[in-house]
Amino acid sequence: MAQESSINRASRRTRILSNHLVQSPSDPTSCLQSNSCLSYTPPEVTESFDFETKEMRKILDFHNLEDRDWLFRVIEQGKVFNGKERGGRMFVIPDYNQTMEQQREMTMKRIEYLLERGVFDGWLMKKGVEAELKKLAFLDVIQNFDHSLAVMLGVHFFLWGGAIQFMGTKRHHDKWLRDTETFALKGCFSMTELGHGSNVRGIETVTTYDLKAGEFVINTPCESAQKYWIGGAANHATHTIVFSQLNINGVNQGVHAFIVQIRDEDGNISPNIRIADCGHKIGLNGVDNGRIWFDNLRIPRENLLNSVADVSPDGQYLSAIKDPDQRFAAFLSPLTSGRIPIATSAVFSSKVGLAIAIRYSLSRRVFSDTPNGPEVLLLDYPSHQRRLLPLLAKSYAMTFGGNYLKMIYVNRTPGSAKTLHVVSSAFKAIFTWHNMRTLQECREACGGQGLKTENKIGHMKGEFDVQSTFEGDNNVLMQQVSKALLSEYVAAKKKNKPFKGLGLEHMNGPVPVIPSNLTSSILRSSQFQMNAFCLRERDLLNRFAAEVSLYQSKGESKEHAFMVVGMIFW
Repeated sequence: MAQESSINRASRRTRILSNHLVQSPSDPTSCLQSNSCLSYTPPEVTESFDFETKEMRKILDFHNLEDRDWLFRVIEQGKVFNGKERGGRMFVIPDYNQTMEQQREMTMKRIEYLLERGVFDGWLMKKGVEAELKKLAFLDVIQNFDHSLAVMLGVHFFLWGGAIQFMGTKRHHDKWLRDTETFALKGCFSMTELGHGSNVRGIETVTTYDLKAGEFVINTPCESAQKYWIGGAANHATHTIVFSQLNINGVNQGVHAFIVQIRDEDGNISPNIRIADCGHKIGLNGVDNGRIWFDNLRIPRENLLNSVADVSPDGQYLSAIKDPDQRFAAFLSPLTSGRIPIATSAVFSSKVGLAIAIRYSLSRRVFSDTPNGPEVLLLDYPSHQRRLLPLLAKSYAMTFGGNYLKMIYVNRTPGSAKTLHVVSSAFKAIFTWHNMRTLQECREACGGQGLKTENKIGHMKGEFDVQSTFEGDNNVLMQQVSKALLSEYVAAKKKNKPFKGLGLEHMNGPVPVIPSNLTSSILRSSQFQMNAFCLRERDLLNRFAAEVSLYQSKGESKEHAFMVVGMIFW
């Protein structure tokens, strides 16, 4: 009986699998008839919504909607963006068959196309909140279409241009900013070195001052000091900002920034400079990353960006900030602006990947829950909902975080530099990690179709992967956030003053109480969720500070204690 029962079960399972895999049409031609999968149209075309989608867009895009729509049309009309009309709609699709060299040239053609249409007008010369928001809105649109293009613009305007704006003074603004906005020159940003990536304080490039000539002399003393991963340097940039140790009269004054011309207008590399290509990458091959060496390169004294410190013609080092640590922080604080477009573009990329995966799940049917029954849409499976919809909710929540970050940036004051640095570091790390997790899940959720390059998700994974490490390795950035929170916590406790800043004000109030009876309505309450997060932050900071203090009491330095204890908490 047992053997017969086993055979029957096997036979029954075989029949069920056969029903799933092989349909038995009564009409031999019925397999060619139309089905719901092939006649699929997007829900927004056929269904009505209980909410106004235009109002939703206002909430999500937040600002400059008309400017965004204008730029969308400009891009769609440009042949350099490879637009294709399908089903009465225009799609801008990358040409995945281009070589690295072709992608780089296409990036420059796209810059020229947008420049001719006035897209960059006011990106550096206009001031005020409105001008800043318009620039950020345009960058949002551009990075939706071409990440390489967005990165090149970020390097040119936010890093090169931003350094001149915030680290230079009037003489630099008058000489360089207009030519930067019109692309009369092409700027790049030489901070990272082969041996020192995130550790800017440890870079090895050395600059000395020649008193007789009134010039600075820049040198690359060893191979690990070569500038590395410099976007724009391999082919196109004419100028760069060089970060270097400044040595005056045998005394190292720390890291400073200098303007250096690396090519002439015809593309010839300047004397005493050597440039090499970083080569093919897993993504962003429209960006020409290069390596740079300097051999007794001489530049005018006026090329030192001197908003924080200067060198007089007679060789005297001048700075109102005497503490080297504070001076170093003042040099770098303006550069946090480069993290803002990275954070916002990561959220856009997540939403694009989710749109593709969710649309696919609304057209792809697989298996049926009854023999010979209709196949079920992917998104109707609870498992598929659980893998995509929480990521969708988180991505849209991050949209509001990105808008908050933008508002801190455009309304910044000298006193808000620390907040901007901490918030931009945290958001950049969290958003880019989330983006990579989301794109991987979307790729898997699309099955084999997700593997095809033309379906974009895999391509975006390669393009956006670098966001986890450039403009600061995410792990290092989160350590900086932890240090800032710990310092704020310790200072407030030591002075017995209320917490002020970095979102720690909640710690001035009583400890949140978690109800003993957690009903579903309580768990879904936003107040309960906020209380839980605040309680967690309070508990972690209390324990973290106590552990660091314990290690210090044993003779360990604060830095070593932070690293050791951090391994426990991270």
